[in-house]
Amino acid sequence: MIKFLPNKNSFKLVSKKDAYKKVETFDDSPLEELTENVKNFDKRAFLKVLGIAGLGLFASSLFPKKTDAYVVGSTPTSNVVGIKDSSNTRINPATDDTLSSLISGQGVSKLSTSLSASGAIHAPASGKKIRVYASRFSLTADATSVSFRFTPSGTDHEKYISPKTGGLYGANNHPNYIEGGVDQVLYCAIVGTTSVQINIDYLEV
Repeated sequence: MIKFLPNKNSFKLVSKKDAYKKVETFDDSPLEELTENVKNFDKRAFLKVLGIAGLGLFASSLFPKKTDAYVVGSTPTSNVVGIKDSSNTRINPATDDTLSSLISGQGVSKLSTSLSASGAIHAPASGKKIRVYASRFSLTADATSVSFRFTPSGTDHEKYISPKTGGLYGANNHPNYIEGGVDQVLYCAIVGTTSVQINIDYLEV
């Protein structure tokens, strides 16, 4: 049986009996050096990957994630988001300022009247319709009900059951509206003994 001597380029013959004994291990210093080299390589590789990932995140922040992030109607940029109208003017859709402009530009009128019994609030000009944007009312005494409709026999589009004195009731339909038919009056039906102060925002169309 041949046995190599540790850290030497020599060998010796051993008996078969010794072959079953635990053979001496070689010096593991080369293995430790190899392990250290692998660790150093892993560190360098990790730092490279980390650097590439960082550059990727930085680059992605400079560009919009979707094409719809560009400004419609102008040269694409990554720092301005919005849309423009046909005259190339930027607009803000679905915001309070644009919604208010819808009503302010139509010459909406405001009417205030008081009724102590059911009656007409306002009659439109001949051939016109009443378009109600908002309605509010208060009472001098509790009532059984107060409702609003177009024409005395029409269907209520607003009805308040048991409104109390001192309360302020009403509906704000802006930017939408409630619209009657041609030549139909805006009517208030009152059930109970009270005086009703009514304020409406409307347009005749």
